[in-house]
Amino acid sequence: MKEEEWTIGQSKLVYGLDRNDLHFLDITEEGELCIRMGKETITFSEIIRNIKTDAGDSIGYTSSFTLRLPQLIISQVKKLKTAFASAIKQLNYEGQFSAVYPVKVNQRRDFVLPVLAADIEYGLEVGTKSELVLVSNVIQNEKHRRIVCNGAKDPEYLDMIQKCIDNGYTMSMSVESLHEARMIVERFNPKMTDLVLRLKPYLTLEGHWSHSTGRDSKFGMSIHDIFNVIELFKETGFLTSVSTILGHAGSQIIDVASFRSFAQFMTQVFLELRDRGLSGLDAIDFGGGLPIDYTSAHRSDLMELYTLSLVQGIKDVLKENQHQCISPNIIVESGRGITALGSLVLVRALELRSVFPPRQEYESKAMEKAERQWLDRIAKTSSVEELTKLWNEFHKELTETSDTLRGIFESEMLVGVLEAAVREKLKKHGLNQLKPGSVSRSFWYPEHIVIGNFSVFNSVGDYVLVHQHFPIVPIRDLDVKPETTVRLVDITCDSDGEISQFHRKATVKPLFTRDNRPLTLPEEGMEEGIPVGVLENVQGSYFVLALTGAYQDVIEMDHNLLGDLPDVELRLTEEGQWQVKWTKGAESVEHLLEDQGYTDMDFDEDPYMSTNKGK
Repeated sequence: MKEEEWTIGQSKLVYGLDRNDLHFLDITEEGELCIRMGKETITFSEIIRNIKTDAGDSIGYTSSFTLRLPQLIISQVKKLKTAFASAIKQLNYEGQFSAVYPVKVNQRRDFVLPVLAADIEYGLEVGTKSELVLVSNVIQNEKHRRIVCNGAKDPEYLDMIQKCIDNGYTMSMSVESLHEARMIVERFNPKMTDLVLRLKPYLTLEGHWSHSTGRDSKFGMSIHDIFNVIELFKETGFLTSVSTILGHAGSQIIDVASFRSFAQFMTQVFLELRDRGLSGLDAIDFGGGLPIDYTSAHRSDLMELYTLSLVQGIKDVLKENQHQCISPNIIVESGRGITALGSLVLVRALELRSVFPPRQEYESKAMEKAERQWLDRIAKTSSVEELTKLWNEFHKELTETSDTLRGIFESEMLVGVLEAAVREKLKKHGLNQLKPGSVSRSFWYPEHIVIGNFSVFNSVGDYVLVHQHFPIVPIRDLDVKPETTVRLVDITCDSDGEISQFHRKATVKPLFTRDNRPLTLPEEGMEEGIPVGVLENVQGSYFVLALTGAYQDVIEMDHNLLGDLPDVELRLTEEGQWQVKWTKGAESVEHLLEDQGYTDMDFDEDPYMSTNKGK
C-alpha cells in the first residue's frame, strides 16, 4: 500500500467507530460521520442543517447542542435483558432476573421514560427524597414496578416510603446502618415491609471507582453492623421482611470476568444469612458496574461476559455448598451501561489557532545557520535515544527567553521546524524504543488549538472531575488520511477547559498522520491530540463528543455562567424516517443569574458565542 493511500476502514479503527458501544456511529463513502440505526443512516451535517433551518432564529439557539438518542437507551435495556436470559439458559440456572434503573445516573425525562418504555417490569432505584418524589409521580399508573430506596434516610424519607406503601407502590427499602434499622422497626409493620440489607463487599474489583468497595467503602454495612441488625430484626419480628441483599462492586468494571468472584462472595453471604434465620431472603442485588467501552478497545461481548460471570459465580457456590433447593433471583442496577449511549454533544469549532509560526525567511543569519546545523544532526541520528537527547537539547536551548520579540518569533519558528524533522525521523526509527517520560515535551503534542463553542465543565464534567475519557470524532474528512492532531478547548476562562486526550488503538504497524504523528501504537494508550482530516476545514465544522448520557447531565457546572446547551432529539420512525426535533434552547443568562441571586436582570439570550443565529 502506498503511503498516501487511506481507507475508511482505517478511520473507523482510529476513531473506534462501528463497533462495541460506538456501533451506531459510522462513516459514509464521502467521509462524513453519520448515525446508523438498522439500515437507515443520517449524517451529522444533515442534523445540523435541519436544526439551523428550524431553530436558527429561536431564542436560545447556539451552534453547539446536545443530541438526545432515546432509542439507543431502549435498545440497551433490551440488550441487557436478552444477555441475562441467554446466560441463565446457557448455564441452566433456575433463578429469575430483574433490573432497576438508578435514576441518579440521569434523572431527565428523556432518559427515564425510554427505560420504562423498553420493559414493563423494569424498576427504579432512588437515593434521596427528591428522587422518590420524581419516580413515584412518573410511575403512578404503573405501581407494580419495583422502587428500591437506597441512600441515607431521615424520618421524613421513611415517612415518604410509608405513604408510597399505603398508596399501593411496590417498595423495597435498603438498610444501610444499625441506626436506620432502629428507625425502621419503630415505624414499619414487618408484614408490610420489604427490606434490602446493603453490605460492604469485602473484596475489590478493578475499575474507575474501585475505592467504593472493601471495608472503607461509604456504602453499606460493615460485618459487625450486619450481626447487630440481624439480632435487632430477630427481636422485633423483621427477619422474614428481608428479601434481598445488596452489594455494589464499583462503577465501570472493565475486567468483567472478575464479577464471578463478586457473585461468589455475595452468594456465600446469601446462604449464610438464610441459615441465620432470614428465611424470606430470595434475591441478590449486584448493584451496578456494567461497563461502557469508551475507548472501543475491549471485547465486543462485554455485556454477555458480565452476565455469564455473575450467573456462573452464583452456581459455583451453590454447587460447592450443595444448595440445590434455592437459586437466588438476580437483580442489577445498571445505570451507565444503559444510558451512556443516550446522548452526545456536537461542538462547533469557532476558531483555529497555531502554536508555532509558519516557516518564513529568517532575519538572523545565525538562526538560519542554526537550523541547518540542527537539521544535519537530526538527519545523522541512528537511534531513538539519540533523537531524544537532541530533542531535549534544542528545546532547552531555544526556549530560553530572547531579548526581542523577533528573536522569540524566530526561535519558535525554528522549534516548529525541528520538531517536525524529529517526528519524521522517529517514524523511520520506529516507536518500540520510546521510553515514557524521557522527553521534556511530548513528541506528539499538538501544535494546533481549536476553540469550541462549549464548556467542558457543563457538557462533560467527568473529564475534569475523574479524568473520564469520552470518544471524540470530527464530522467530516474521515475518508482521507488525517493531516495532524489538535487540542479542543472550550470558551471558559479555565486552563482545565480542554479535551486533548485521544485513545490510540494498538496495531502491529502504527498508523501516522500526514505530519508523522502516530494514530495507533504498538500498545494501546492515551496520547495528546485529536486527529483531523483536513486542517483548513476544521474552523466552522463540528466535533462529536460521544457516550455522554451517564452522569454528565446531573453533574454539570455553570463555570463562567455557561449553562446548558440546547437539546435536540433524534428518532427513527417505524417507516424509516428520521425526525430531528429542537426541544429546548440554551439556558439563558437571566436564568443563570437568578441562580446566583440576581433577580432583576432581564436578559434572555444564551451565553455561548454568537454565530449570527444560524445565518
